Amino acid sequence: MKKQNIEAGQMRTADIHGNFDMGTWFGEVKCIRGHPVRLFNIGRHHIVACDECRACIHVGSNLMSWRQENSEVWDENRRSIDGYLRVG
Repeated sequence: MKKQNIEAGQMRTADIHGNFDMGTWFGEVKCIRGHPVRLFNIGRHHIVACDECRACIHVGSNLMSWRQENSEVWDENRRSIDGYLRVG
């Protein structure tokens, strides 16, 4: 779904997926309900999650550092979104 927003006097098209406003790059992803989100890796994949909405979305791969992490970190991140609605 696309919607028009006026921000600082400029028009932009927002990309809405489930409860996420995708912004123009993965660092701008927000919950449309205003809840805090967290950005983390599972392997080379970048995930944004809203713990209040219990939803998450894959926002890309190999866009930021992930190699300093290990399978223990990724397993913990994966468990943190067990049962979440996966949007896109």
